[in-house]
Amino acid sequence: MQLISRFYKKISKKHASFGLYIILLIVIAGIFIALPKFRTIGNINNLLLRSIPLLAVSVGQTLVLISAGIDLSVGAILALATTVASVTMDINIIGGIFLVIGCGVMVGFINGICVAKLKINPFLVTLGTTIIISGIALFIRPYPGGVIPAEYVSFVMKRTNNIPIAPLIIFAMIIVTGIILLKKSLFGRHLYAVGGNAEAARLAGINTNGIIIGAYVLSGFFASIGGLYMTARIGCGDPAVGVPFQMESITAAVIGGTALTGGRGGITGTALGVILVVMLGNIFNLLDMNFYWQQALRGSVLLLVVGFSQYSIMKREKLKQKMVKR
Repeated sequence: MQLISRFYKKISKKHASFGLYIILLIVIAGIFIALPKFRTIGNINNLLLRSIPLLAVSVGQTLVLISAGIDLSVGAILALATTVASVTMDINIIGGIFLVIGCGVMVGFINGICVAKLKINPFLVTLGTTIIISGIALFIRPYPGGVIPAEYVSFVMKRTNNIPIAPLIIFAMIIVTGIILLKKSLFGRHLYAVGGNAEAARLAGINTNGIIIGAYVLSGFFASIGGLYMTARIGCGDPAVGVPFQMESITAAVIGGTALTGGRGGITGTALGVILVVMLGNIFNLLDMNFYWQQALRGSVLLLVVGFSQYSIMKREKLKQKMVKR
């Protein structure tokens, strides 16, 4: 028992919301046993397919949150990506892919410039770009439609013996890319420094504005990747498909231990958060829960996670202060 307690304390120091998602895992494990439909191969495959676009936008969101910012435009970028793809891929698939990624990067760059250079609040900046992008997406596609080449869909959604091979590879590549960016690159080290204390990072010679802009650009890039995958999954362009991803990406990142105050977080934790969020949504559907109750419960989970995370951080900071005084 003492060993378990020590292990919990050690892990909790690194992940503020560790205790909470252990509780969520226990709840999901109970439902996994109680609901036979949940543990079918078809449902597990469905969970993977639904996880990929959320994982992509959540990785980008994690980078921005670590920089002490927030990106509300990730869902709108994903929706814009599907609409742009639906009018360009029929002409040229490769050209359409590059145009989609270019749009995401450009939106991210605009967000980054406004936050870093113009010093506008990230919430207001990304809320504004969300409204603009959503309008553009609706102009391109007032309703779901368009032509997505069959070869593109079959390539992205490729299965072998009913195992979604291509989606599995995409899932792994997103995680690996995020880990390399955060843990194996100079950009990642500087990102943590800027998010922890921007002024101290600037005095240490770090280009804080460049790092912040880079975080938003990468967020736009990952959101467009999520949009490219979603295009293949739904087989059309949809201007409203990105709405749930705005808040779910924040929820997944925070469940995974990313602090809203910046300077703390990681991709493996975010990936776990994504899986938990998708599993909860899947459980709600299997239980045939009313949509409005689903929304209320998802909002409650977000509030609970954020509150628990912030409480853990405050508690840890108070403990550090006491140790310094001694």
